[in-house]
Amino acid sequence: MKTINFLTGNFLPENCAGTNRILALVKELEKKYKINVVCISEKGKKPNDFEFSENIKVYYIHQKEYDGEKFFTRAINELIYAVRLAYKSKNYPCDIVIATSPQMFIIPASAFLPGKKIIDIRDLVWEYIDPRSAYTKLVKWFITQLMKRTISQYDYVTVTNNHEYEWVEKNISGVPIEKITNGIEIKNFMELNRLEPETVEPFTLTYIGNVGIAQNINVLVDLAKRMPDIQINIIGEGSKYHELKRYAHKNNIKNITFFGKVKREEIIKFYKKTSVLFAQLDEKFKAAMPSKLYEYASTGLPIIYAGLGEARNFVKQLENCTTINPGDVKALEVAVKKYREEPIKISETNKQFVYEHFIREKQSRKMVDIVDKLLQES
Repeated sequence: MKTINFLTGNFLPENCAGTNRILALVKELEKKYKINVVCISEKGKKPNDFEFSENIKVYYIHQKEYDGEKFFTRAINELIYAVRLAYKSKNYPCDIVIATSPQMFIIPASAFLPGKKIIDIRDLVWEYIDPRSAYTKLVKWFITQLMKRTISQYDYVTVTNNHEYEWVEKNISGVPIEKITNGIEIKNFMELNRLEPETVEPFTLTYIGNVGIAQNINVLVDLAKRMPDIQINIIGEGSKYHELKRYAHKNNIKNITFFGKVKREEIIKFYKKTSVLFAQLDEKFKAAMPSKLYEYASTGLPIIYAGLGEARNFVKQLENCTTINPGDVKALEVAVKKYREEPIKISETNKQFVYEHFIREKQSRKMVDIVDKLLQES
């Protein structure tokens, strides 16, 4: 049985969308191959190496705590750990390497490893650098050129959405591209598909996901002030969580509740007691597609999405959903009032759309086909 080295910044026990994608991929790949998952731990965590299954072994690089809010601090640390990741992978002989972003420096760090290589691009992070000064403009240009040159060193490129596909197609020549979308595991889909929402009083808007810079969900606190007769639930944590909670407390806003991280079975209970689901990404992140939207659509519940680009295009394909510009509290208020005046509708069409196109296990089989093809050529 041949061996794959899978290089990633996300793996268990970390619980995030990146981990879920990697799990789906390695579980499909292990049916035919042995896999060494070489990964970076969560910041400040020191998990031990372990055997995930008979064909999957996991090896960690322990990542120290650092301030991820500051771009250059984060970039320097990500570069250091990406280089260490690639260097450590050399300890484990393999027949093919799969490296996956969105930690962007994993791309150049792994590009010159020997043998066949696949790069799985999950975000074009360098596009988010704001070129407002000559210095940041130069930094963005340099990193973009670095990415272009090193992506071309891979034997295959996989991406998660159309925007990423178009960028690679435009900027990288001679390397095959395949879209392997993000999505939802079949087990989780079936659980949400069977969901039976309860009668909700008062009208309840729920946000589930990361509470960070990209999400910029201060707009929900502003909405709570404008609509004191609704309930807003925020489930999840992130770099802006405590700041947002303090802001709500300072303004004496009583109809917004911060639950932090909760277990999966508890999240299901929140879905059952929700009138409308909300998601948002700042306009700078128009190339990103939050995996949470696949989960939202699997419930059939109404969705309000505040954002542009890939995620907006996805939501527009759904029924019983509304798109607005990010940070627009007036537009959000109008959308909420519209749903509040109607009985809650559950969309079976949205559920079917997710099932047909965004089940992780189905998408992950594409990676198996790519690995098969490359190994047959070698």
